[in-house]
Amino acid sequence: MKTIIGVAALTAIVATVPACTGAKCYIETGIPLREMPDVDMLVGDTKEIPLKGHFSLPPGCVESFRDDGYVIFEARSSDPSAVAVTMADLTTLEIVAHEEADSVRVTVVSIDQEPYGHEFVVRVRAR
Repeated sequence: MKTIIGVAALTAIVATVPACTGAKCYIETGIPLREMPDVDMLVGDTKEIPLKGHFSLPPGCVESFRDDGYVIFEARSSDPSAVAVTMADLTTLEIVAHEEADSVRVTVVSIDQEPYGHEFVVRVRAR
């Protein structure tokens, strides 16, 4: 009987915990996790990199931000003429290789967690 009551109490607690919204989303979304690897590309290539696994992205929070038109991440390139970066959507980084370059630094940071984020190198070779 004790176990059943404990399970019922736990079920009641889980049912009353609010979805990841509001202030909680700002705290939990965009925390850097696994490192982003360096990228090798050819001139003219476009690559999309999902940020899932590299940053904390609770699904309820991401959907809440999507509905509100909120921006979660900012991406920067140390040489935008060689490697352009932008967010293809809330959680996908898009990289476009324009010209040859040995080591363009790309930084991806969460707006709410800045200055914490990831930095990696993009190398671009000729076709």
